[in-house]
Amino acid sequence: MIEDFATFLRRFEEANTAFVNGDPSLWMPLVSHSEQSSIFGGFGGQEIGWSQIGPRYEWASEQFRELGAKVEFEYLVKHVGADTAYTVAIERCTVQHRTQPEPVPHVLRATMIFRLEAGTWKITHRHADPLNPKSAPSGP
Repeated sequence: MIEDFATFLRRFEEANTAFVNGDPSLWMPLVSHSEQSSIFGGFGGQEIGWSQIGPRYEWASEQFRELGAKVEFEYLVKHVGADTAYTVAIERCTVQHRTQPEPVPHVLRATMIFRLEAGTWKITHRHADPLNPKSAPSGP
């Protein structure tokens, strides 16, 4: 039986909230173990394939402390096809980073690509970076 994308998205949102509280346990089962997967993470860098992505997600979640943060999702675009889907969203919450003494706003623009694998939706690409104000390039 194929998992309904709306049901998966609710699990993804719950996993994302746990992730920014330092708990990747709900997130990791949602990620594709394919070598045809990738991440451009919110802390920069890039990884391709499960052998790089798995450790990167673990590391990224370790950068957060438990704060009881709840991520709010503003979906700008959602599309579901036969075996792929994508979302474009703004993710907002307040987090506690391990390296900072006080909680800080955490606002990301996130583009996610999902693929059906054995009847279950999996994350195959995440591109997240801070939502910054629009500005013109500065000169030399």
